[in-house]
Amino acid sequence: MAADEAFDPAEAANTVILDESGVKNLRLETVMVEERDFESTIFAIGRVEEIPGNQYSVSSRIPGRAIEVNAFLGDQVKKGQVLFRVESRQPGDPPPVIELTAPHDGLVTQSHVLQGQPIEPNQDLLDISDRSEMWVVARIPEQRAAGIAPGTRAHIRFPALGGEPIMAKLLRFGVKADREAGAIEGIFLVPNPDGRLQPGMRAEFNIIVSTRPNVLAVPEEAVQGDPASRVVYTKHFELPNAFVKVPVVVGETGGGWIEIK
Repeated sequence: MAADEAFDPAEAANTVILDESGVKNLRLETVMVEERDFESTIFAIGRVEEIPGNQYSVSSRIPGRAIEVNAFLGDQVKKGQVLFRVESRQPGDPPPVIELTAPHDGLVTQSHVLQGQPIEPNQDLLDISDRSEMWVVARIPEQRAAGIAPGTRAHIRFPALGGEPIMAKLLRFGVKADREAGAIEGIFLVPNPDGRLQPGMRAEFNIIVSTRPNVLAVPEEAVQGDPASRVVYTKHFELPNAFVKVPVVVGETGGGWIEIK
């Protein structure tokens, strides 16, 4: 091709030239390679869980009948909001009525009573969960946990939500190890103001165990080839939509980046 005449044969053999549609179809992106603070990480998987102390139950102190029900499964309620009006079994004309209110802001996760249904003092009427913050629990391999302590940071990704990972700190470890899996639980506290995090949702962790400054690194997906022959493709400085294959020697992998030695 005429374009090949612009550079020597050795370079031509390692150059891939695409048209604009090829670049778009392959969704190619380029990044500027520079030195950065490189994070050595441990990968772990885990799940989103509710914070145990952030769950509340609504019940009645008196026996009676639910004459009004104002909250149902999936509703968001505010502290002090009237959830039920209960007509007492005590005699009267009309019988006494009490109001049951929400003890806290939150999401109704269980609803056990319908309007007109009789209720008893030992009966849970409604369960409320404050999910403004959630626990995200990592299962950390025991042999890799030595360098991890409360305050350790991690990049956490939620596959169901997509988007960029969030940063969180280790709050504490769980109360016991999983002997069969050879793992311990690491509990991270994560804000959830929009309520998108739900219990049971899968989480992927890159837990940062050390940081080194001034390390040349590229995104993991930029490195191609087999383990014995790694390459990256660099953008040609003169030819449009041309990419040159360059062999590299790689070092550690962490936080979505690979060290280039």
